[in-house]
Amino acid sequence: MPRVSVIIPTCNGVNRYVDQALASVLAQTFQDFELIIVDDASTDGTPEHVQAVISKLISSPPPPPHGPRWADPPHVIYYRRETNGGPSAARNDGAKRANGEFLAFLDQDDLWEPTFLETTVTLLQAMQATTACISTGGYHVDAENRILHEVPIVSPSVPRHNQVGHFLRDGHLMSPISLLVRKSAFQAIGGFDERLRWNEDTDFSVRLYQHAGGCVAHFPKPLWRHRQYKGSACGNANPERIFANRAYLLEKHAPSCQGSRLRKALQEEWAEFFSDRGKYAASQGAARSAREFYRQSLRLRPFSRRTWLRYLRSFVPF
Repeated sequence: MPRVSVIIPTCNGVNRYVDQALASVLAQTFQDFELIIVDDASTDGTPEHVQAVISKLISSPPPPPHGPRWADPPHVIYYRRETNGGPSAARNDGAKRANGEFLAFLDQDDLWEPTFLETTVTLLQAMQATTACISTGGYHVDAENRILHEVPIVSPSVPRHNQVGHFLRDGHLMSPISLLVRKSAFQAIGGFDERLRWNEDTDFSVRLYQHAGGCVAHFPKPLWRHRQYKGSACGNANPERIFANRAYLLEKHAPSCQGSRLRKALQEEWAEFFSDRGKYAASQGAARSAREFYRQSLRLRPFSRRTWLRYLRSFVPF
């Protein structure tokens, strides 16, 4: 049985860098893993593309130190979903087919450094079983894999739109790409919430952190690369569905927001939500709806200069 199950969800990955994601997995210095690729109902020839990439990488890997040192090539599972369910459903499907003690998740347009698995497996298996996962630092990169900036494992600042998730993890920046997770912990929290197509990573990491009672490990070295580009799934997202996801996430975690700091964070994030909702309504020409959203925001955060300016601007005819 493999020690690690690596799960890559993909959807229309031909032009979304899935070949580079696969190459970064098959270039890992750690050998004891299986690779599970979950095709979330692609329509662009992804199955044939992935098969060709896998065959080429396994039959003609680059030599060390840039290539793997396999005793045997890893076992590869390709599973295709008949209907598109989003990243949460695809990752959960992959986890159901996983045989490893540990799970690792890599999105189709992201990358790991060659020592990601070797480092995280070595550290996590040396820790007590109560340690649910280990995360590492990483980089944000552009479409050409050029480093934009380093992402630390802990941030004292509060990212916009992510205040509640930030506080509920005590500032730890845990995302699926950065994690090696015990399969037992993944199963205990029920995996990813399939109602969420966006912010599912925040929800997952908050529940994982809470399940572990904060007993998670962190390694500061940057070992992953998250690609930011216009053609990403987030860049093509439907605004209405994103707003619905944000509202659901806040409602779901509201019961955990006890204490003055968390209650304030929740109120701030709802205020930000309504202000952004108003801005979008205004951009669609729905000035009356925009004003109502702005008023809801100002009830929660009455001294927001930006929301007041947006509100007043909604009365100006274009």
